[in-house]
Amino acid sequence: MKKIRKVYFLIILIVLILVGISIRCFNQDTRALELNGNKEMVIELNKPFEDPGTNIDDVEVKGNVDVSKEGDYTLTYTYHKQSVSRIVFVRDSSRIVMNLNGSEDTYVLKDDPYIESFCHVIDKKTGQQISDITINGNVDTSTPGEYEVTYSVEYDHMKFSKTRIVHVEEDFQKNTKGVPVLMYHYVYTKDDVPKKLNSNYILDTDLEQQLQYFTKNHYYFPSYQELHAYIQGQISLPEKSVVVTFDDAQSKFLKYGIPLLEKYKVPATSFVIGTKNGYEKIKKYASEYITFQSHSYDMHKPGGNIGHGGVISALNKKQIIDDLKKAQNLVQNTEAFAYPYGDYTDIAKLAIKESNILCAFTTEYGRVKKGMDYTCLPRIRVLGGYSLNTFIQSVN
Repeated sequence: MKKIRKVYFLIILIVLILVGISIRCFNQDTRALELNGNKEMVIELNKPFEDPGTNIDDVEVKGNVDVSKEGDYTLTYTYHKQSVSRIVFVRDSSRIVMNLNGSEDTYVLKDDPYIESFCHVIDKKTGQQISDITINGNVDTSTPGEYEVTYSVEYDHMKFSKTRIVHVEEDFQKNTKGVPVLMYHYVYTKDDVPKKLNSNYILDTDLEQQLQYFTKNHYYFPSYQELHAYIQGQISLPEKSVVVTFDDAQSKFLKYGIPLLEKYKVPATSFVIGTKNGYEKIKKYASEYITFQSHSYDMHKPGGNIGHGGVISALNKKQIIDDLKKAQNLVQNTEAFAYPYGDYTDIAKLAIKESNILCAFTTEYGRVKKGMDYTCLPRIRVLGGYSLNTFIQSVN
């Protein structure tokens, strides 16, 4: 009898175990398979990826994520007849460069209008300049204080933002002498000296001293939007205002000059010639402290009969405008232009106006002053071999 009871007990126990297993299986089979976390995830290149998985542990996973290579990776999770998928975007955020026009800290005199200087965004991988930028922030120039203007962009599943601090001042020392727009050309080092060294080349250590001087003495770097408004008499600029430009986008400037601009946080312009590898240079050397502007697409060559003999003087207005449009498509803006060889004509000035360019620069010597013709502005050439004192005198 005891043996029979034991057998019954074992049978009942086995039945209960089987029923429990069946119930668990039934519950799992009927649960909806769901992802833990987001259906889409963005992972930084070369950063570890931890798969959040699903609400059910016992799933089959197909697909893999290679964090060493940019790409779109699909992970598919299957449990019995159910499946869900997740897309993981591996991206290198360092290829996106945001460049604020002018100084990051912008200064506005009380009751002057706030001039929006905007922002450039470029994908160094593709060379694409991204125009879909959202601007948030309000500046009340009737009330002194600090205001934030934020520039945001969503691109290729990534989000970026950069903030400008706008200082509305009750008063400041105004620029009354005019704004020096400095014209540099090429940069070299003591270990990389050009075969034909001339005054257009500046030693990197001399350039560094000059940039360091700007930083130590709190110089202000207005945008071309601000400079245009200053010329029109709409706004005042701080006394220590200066614009830094480099002509030709020469390779050694790009290689040796840009790191110094970044080191001292001095925003500058590189005037690019479209036909001289302009697209490749913009892709390779995009920097938050360099704004690429037009030095023409294919007008930086001889063929004219005035000034330095630049071909622009031999072209009609349509030919000039066509070239300017090609250059503008390359640099993706109409903010500034440097005349090739510094040559210009009345026809060229009309082309500048019709192309909506804010500031066009010659090689004539002088400061930019209120009331000037914005289609033919002077600059101050910085020659290699300048002593620091000579340089300081030219900007003060």
